[in-house]
Amino acid sequence: MVSTRRNKYNQASQGDEQEGHEHPLVERRRRWSTLLRTHHYQPVIAEVLAGELLKYSNSTLTLPTSLSSTIQECVLILASAPLIFAAAVDGTLAGRFLTDSDLRHEYAAIQERAHIQPSIYIHLLVDEQGVAPTANQYLAIRDVVLRYISAHPQRQDTELAWLIDNVSSPAVARSASASGHRKYLWTRHRSPQHEATLLRFCHGILERWTQTPQSQRDVPFAYPPGECGYSINSHIRLAQHRHRQSSNYVMNLTEDICSYLHASKQFTQLFRMHQFIIYLIFRPQQAAIAEIFCSGLLQVWIEDGGGFNAYPAGRSVASATRVSHVEWKTHEEWASKHTRLIENVRLQRERLENDVLELEKEMEELWREALEDEAGGDGDDVKDLDYVPEAGGEED
Repeated sequence: MVSTRRNKYNQASQGDEQEGHEHPLVERRRRWSTLLRTHHYQPVIAEVLAGELLKYSNSTLTLPTSLSSTIQECVLILASAPLIFAAAVDGTLAGRFLTDSDLRHEYAAIQERAHIQPSIYIHLLVDEQGVAPTANQYLAIRDVVLRYISAHPQRQDTELAWLIDNVSSPAVARSASASGHRKYLWTRHRSPQHEATLLRFCHGILERWTQTPQSQRDVPFAYPPGECGYSINSHIRLAQHRHRQSSNYVMNLTEDICSYLHASKQFTQLFRMHQFIIYLIFRPQQAAIAEIFCSGLLQVWIEDGGGFNAYPAGRSVASATRVSHVEWKTHEEWASKHTRLIENVRLQRERLENDVLELEKEMEELWREALEDEAGGDGDDVKDLDYVPEAGGEED
């Protein structure tokens, strides 16, 4: 049986040969969190974009024509980010939300705006107390995934698959499971792409477990596994995810496995996907960049064991073009009035000379260009969006 509670593990055992070495994902997120608490945007934006933009070198997604425009949008995102966003970056959102009245009060306003304003949402895998799984629990989830997707299952694996596939609707017949049907592998037939993605997911979990010091493997993750997405109406989109409509099969399979492990007494905790709306988009050119930047900042990719996102972000934001120019103006005015946007952008301009001191000349010029307009300007006209959605429509 694998069980944990955060308060049981305040002290790590001494003498572990890996003691003092954090998992790279944890080190990155902790460093970025510390920098953002002191409003030090430049190194965070530079590092996140360096990791994310490489994914689009051969993509049909068209990003802004200049890197300075992308940097500017990232600055505006961080400058206007609410407390809920900061808590997500810190890894404390799910737990704090249960007790922090200021956080919940601000979130009520964000939820209200999200009915009429495009936004970024996240799922976090935590229990009812906001506690994330441990490395050992995540490894146990991986082991079940591997049994579930096995091409040559043992009899007990077929029974396991049937139980998992019936945690949530639609139901799967026992005879279908016996003949090899797996809900989360099936499109019209067993999908090699789904199988390959789930194997990448399992590899990421193993990497995270391997690189976690042994003394820390029964300590809840400081940063819960997550999923990040964009929607023109996140309330509707999150309801669709909850009902498994055009949803993320890696995330959904993981949640069903957690329910199975809890029902079978292998986990004492019930881990579920907890949903939050963390950012309100107020410019049309932010839609793709916000999803890309937030996904990188929160490290939700399956390859690193950080979460459940398997495909590059920013590809399903076509709905942003349905928002009128007048509506975008209203959203930007709201951000200017109800967030620290103007104050934080001004602070970035004031600290610019120190921030660019050690940058190469080309990068220095990009940052100067990105911050040349104190309030961020009005951006490109909505008729001239920089984004071309991929064929196949929009899922988020």
